[in-house]
Amino acid sequence: MRKIDENDYKEYSSWARENTANSVYPCSITEGFQSGEVYVNNGPDVEAVFFWHYCGFGYISGHASDAFLQDVCSEMISNRNGRRLVLITADDYVTAFFRNRDVLIDSRAEYAYPCPDRVDVIDESGYRIERITRENISKIEGRIIPSFSWESSERFLKEGFGYIALDQNRVCAVAFSAAVSSAEIDIGVETHEDYRRKGLAAILTGRMCEHIAAIGKKPVWACSTMNKGSMSTALKCGFVQNRINTVIRKRDICHGGCGNC
Repeated sequence: MRKIDENDYKEYSSWARENTANSVYPCSITEGFQSGEVYVNNGPDVEAVFFWHYCGFGYISGHASDAFLQDVCSEMISNRNGRRLVLITADDYVTAFFRNRDVLIDSRAEYAYPCPDRVDVIDESGYRIERITRENISKIEGRIIPSFSWESSERFLKEGFGYIALDQNRVCAVAFSAAVSSAEIDIGVETHEDYRRKGLAAILTGRMCEHIAAIGKKPVWACSTMNKGSMSTALKCGFVQNRINTVIRKRDICHGGCGNC
């Protein structure tokens, strides 16, 4: 496969929009909101396109040949540039190809938000809710935080947004735009282990959904099917599960419980 020059990413926007597993992550690259790479098959005609987001999520559009899939597999296994690759697919052929490779195969639930007018009243007493700003972003700690999917705080603050919950001056939960396209925003959430089961993820997700609807986009949500807490939060906030995708990754890069894999 060959890498596409960044100046030509827009030419592959239709391939990104038509991805059968997810469109917001591929579109975030081709539409210039977030960083990532685009690859196509060798040869004169484009038959398959591989989108590799900054966070490590990868998506394949089109009809990938075994040679193309082998190139993707080699990137995943070799980890030559020190960057993880977690392939997310709804294509049975892709899944079958990887089944006999030295990889882990799990599942990922994808959610849509068909009820934009739904508002749950949640008790916010005892916590301060703030928009993520240049002044407070450095206080956010954890794995599923803006730095998970954005190459810099500056780019996140320009193209994305999010909210934090604070107990005194301690950030105890965060919700943010993990992926941004012209049509959708994928919500990433993390709650500090000392503050779980208090409804903070739902509070912040509600704020996110209100703002996403206000700017004319659709909220989307996805998580490992092993992450029961994240699945519960999605349903609580009005999301509806619409499909299960396959997740393929190198054995030693993630145990699958991070929520976003």
